[in-house]
Amino acid sequence: MMRGLNSHLLILIFGGICAALSACAIPSSTRSEGEFELSFAAGSRDSAGNFLGGTEVRLLTGHGGKLYAGNGYWEDRPGPEGPQGAQILVLDESGARWRVDHSFDERMPTGRPRDLAISALNEVSFATDGAGARLPSPVSLLIASTWDLTGTARIFSRDDATGTWTAVILAQDRPAADFLPQVRSFGAHRDRQTGIDLVFAGHGPRGVFSGIYDAMAPGRIRWGTTPELDISRISTRAFPAMAGRLRVSSFAECNGRLYAAVGQQIYERIDGAAPHWRLAYTNPHPRRSETGLRALTAVASPSGSGEVLLAAVEGDAARIIRVDPNDGSEATDLDLETFLSNRWQTRVGYVIAAYNDMTRIRDGQRGDLLLIGLEAFIPPRAPAPGGHSVVDVAYGRLDAGAWYLVRDSGGRYDLRQITPSPITGQALVATRSIAASPFPNDEGALYFAGYDANKAPAHNTAWIFRASRDAAVGAERE
Repeated sequence: MMRGLNSHLLILIFGGICAALSACAIPSSTRSEGEFELSFAAGSRDSAGNFLGGTEVRLLTGHGGKLYAGNGYWEDRPGPEGPQGAQILVLDESGARWRVDHSFDERMPTGRPRDLAISALNEVSFATDGAGARLPSPVSLLIASTWDLTGTARIFSRDDATGTWTAVILAQDRPAADFLPQVRSFGAHRDRQTGIDLVFAGHGPRGVFSGIYDAMAPGRIRWGTTPELDISRISTRAFPAMAGRLRVSSFAECNGRLYAAVGQQIYERIDGAAPHWRLAYTNPHPRRSETGLRALTAVASPSGSGEVLLAAVEGDAARIIRVDPNDGSEATDLDLETFLSNRWQTRVGYVIAAYNDMTRIRDGQRGDLLLIGLEAFIPPRAPAPGGHSVVDVAYGRLDAGAWYLVRDSGGRYDLRQITPSPITGQALVATRSIAASPFPNDEGALYFAGYDANKAPAHNTAWIFRASRDAAVGAERE
């Protein structure tokens, strides 16, 4: 759970075991397609000698036929390598070793790395320029942002020809002891009125910024100087657990319109030369939740007409909901607390589902499948689930496994677990990101990444696993 920068001074029950992890990929010749295999574990160096570490792998995304990962050092207790800044890692091909594509090495006057973690990482594509004219050929860019300890929100754009990253300042705000201003999400949309391809950045505490393609601008994106949606004007009085702080957690297109999840609400963009946003939905049962809604995703409406939005509600009333954006009506797609409690035969507390997004893959029999990562707390007086391990982080206990859901096109859910080899010896805790393999010789494979430091000291706990399609979601039925 993100949440403040001040840590509780305790050692995790699995502290010290991370040295057992190797940061090299499993050679393809040794793969067993019926199980998960370790693709990356923090704590060693790439072929160029760069340290590969992290307490968390927060994001995975494909770009240019490669797989990129964004890590973070939140709550890190450095080893001999010393304090490290956030990194973007890359896997060039299936069976290769992960390497550092970019390290954020700038230091604060105290010597601490300026950039603590990668907060957003995505590929965006443009087929038009800022006037709506068609480009000679579409342009795809890999963009990122970080937890910047100065409070500056910067967007970094990769030049694939040179491998360099260019930074553009989006906003500047004063950081607090327990909260960093940050870009948490990216989105893309073609304005239905102007025909212009747009990219969006969800920033807290400012709001939603938009950008257009401009080949002459730094990073080739020209960003607006003020937010289209100013979230600083949105009241959080009905959501006290948010402590007055809102995140733009995700974007999704639904029925051709763009939506953004902001705290416990969903906003719709009204396209045009002078765009604005309208409130489309407010969660009527928020309970305790630090983020609110996560991972907006469009799915076919159960009515058979058009699309509706799925969103994961974080907290102690965790559920996945369907929202009809036409009228803001809500239906529970899955009650996560009840579902997990029944499956594990114990009581489940605070749950995070779909940290960043819901990963869509196609199944010939089951239609579109959505993969949804999980983290779950087990209340202090509830028994640990049979056969499970738990991690005590002082203020709560977490299931130590890496779990995820598979939702089929009929709205049925299957609970699955990453089952690594026992030699890894580490509590995995949270599945934060899932991505389909971008490699031609690895078709159908899936990559899973995670760990969540949860305000407790950690070191070299970041991980990535690979699995065949059959191992991850079950064999495709003919």
